[in-house]
Amino acid sequence: MISTTRRDLGLGKRLLLALSCSALLAGGGAAPALAEEDDRPETIIIDELGREVTLRTPIRAVYPDLWYQAEITRAIGALDTIVAIDQSSNPEKSEPNRAYFANLAGLPDVGHYNEPNWEAIVASGAEVYFGRRNSPWQEAVRKLEPFGVKVVVASVWDPKVLRAQLPNIGVIFGKEEGAARLAGLYDEIETLLTERLKDVERKTVFFENNAAAVTVVAGSGWHDTILLGGGINIFKDVNIGDSSSASVHQYTVDPVEVITRDPDVIVHLGVDGQVQGYQGWSRELAEAQARRVAERPGWSGIKAVEDGEVYVVNNFFYSALGKQYGALILATWLYPEKFADVDVDALFAQWLELQGVEARPVSDYVHRIGQPAPAIQAGALR
Repeated sequence: MISTTRRDLGLGKRLLLALSCSALLAGGGAAPALAEEDDRPETIIIDELGREVTLRTPIRAVYPDLWYQAEITRAIGALDTIVAIDQSSNPEKSEPNRAYFANLAGLPDVGHYNEPNWEAIVASGAEVYFGRRNSPWQEAVRKLEPFGVKVVVASVWDPKVLRAQLPNIGVIFGKEEGAARLAGLYDEIETLLTERLKDVERKTVFFENNAAAVTVVAGSGWHDTILLGGGINIFKDVNIGDSSSASVHQYTVDPVEVITRDPDVIVHLGVDGQVQGYQGWSRELAEAQARRVAERPGWSGIKAVEDGEVYVVNNFFYSALGKQYGALILATWLYPEKFADVDVDALFAQWLELQGVEARPVSDYVHRIGQPAPAIQAGALR
């Protein structure tokens, strides 16, 4: 059901917001005040960057600037506060996610998350821009805060940041119980990883991000999954600059260097030319991608290739819940004997239930080379 406090701002107020925003962004001066009684208490929260942000809570309207943010907002039970989306959360623009984001259909689409239509965000009535550290949050402060739209930064794609910020997120939306429930799921997975990986002799991992020889480096959530999953990133020594920038989260390496560093496991994120999403891929497409990785010149002698430890994963699953599911599935691949009794399907079903969609098996999103049958059944490797 659509909440009137969420979307129905009134034609006059919408028009005033749009006109005043156009004037300000064009250099036309300060926005006119929109007098309105508001008896919500003021709350000061400290966001990921250590910024003090004063909000009237619970907030009634939010723009989550990427699908990660939209997922977390929905998972804690605050779906009805979303008043605008970016193209990554628009079900009309992604067939694999059409069913997944169906309950966001019809909301204003402000365009690309890194270059949004600022006027559209203001006109939507959003009270908060819910961004990431690698979003254009500084520009958001300049362009949105004159209109009373507060900027809160919490990179929920980052596992440690997500867990640390969940209490804040619960307070912001007045959904403390929902945030606590999500934190409980996160902690359940973290406990599994911590206890079962305590004394392992860590194996090495080459993680390839959706393109040949493009790997991930420290500062990215994908790198963190390798550590949390009990592995060692073979390119952990690569340091290419400011970790607050999205552009430094990946790096193109020499394929010969992968041979030299000889990983125990290779993980390739994505299938060439296919959008990653809830719908998943056929095993035929995933197997073809795994073969393209394994059959590169000189790679046949890599330990991971020799042992058949080449995996193709869909980021829809891998990055869920601040990439906790990515860390968990990687741990099951690295140390199957330690996680043989863990029902990954059941754990993932809890996440999908919080998103309001039907559960799907994890085998729809992961594939091990040479295994056309599901690599995972009841959450454990065969």
